[in-house]
Amino acid sequence: MPLSGLHFNALLRCAIGLAALLALGGCATTRIIDSEVRSFAGSVGPNNPASYRFERLPSQDLRAKAQEQLETMAQPLLESVGLRKADATPQYALQMKATVEAIQNPSYSTSWRRQRWMDRDGLIRFPSMGLMLEPPWHRYSVSLLLRDIATSQTVFESTAQHVGPWSDSQQLLPAVIRAALSDYPRAQPQPHTVFIEISPTAATSP
Repeated sequence: MPLSGLHFNALLRCAIGLAALLALGGCATTRIIDSEVRSFAGSVGPNNPASYRFERLPSQDLRAKAQEQLETMAQPLLESVGLRKADATPQYALQMKATVEAIQNPSYSTSWRRQRWMDRDGLIRFPSMGLMLEPPWHRYSVSLLLRDIATSQTVFESTAQHVGPWSDSQQLLPAVIRAALSDYPRAQPQPHTVFIEISPTAATSP
């Protein structure tokens, strides 16, 4: 039986809705988060284990509550690689930054908006505005800078970035932080992918 343009659009809307539900359902299952990582060491690398204190930039002090949440999230992950928080007499100062940005799906192409769909009855239909909407993806970026307090020399630097459809930053950010720490205390300047498995109940476990 030929499909009219109205029926065709309705079916596509159902398919998109089903895909969205499946994506949301993924938040309740184990996920593998891939992050692109690069890390660098100074002329004198970091000790392991070692102590540190968090050091904030002036711009981070303006968002003190958000920065404090990030530092609290990162603390057990830092401990898991041998970095112990000690505000009184630390060896290192740690600057940490994390951002979450909504972006367009990298695989999404706007060229399909110019396409025409032909029904089986030979009629040409244009996609409706509702079908042109593409759910945003998210870019998670984490950077770490570890500096020797006595010499002011940087001993370790790392960046990690994940791009994907997930918006639950409380689960995704710990995974990207773990990826950024995956090389510590060694360094691997070449871009490489680190895979972190997370579950809805143990996202922040080291």
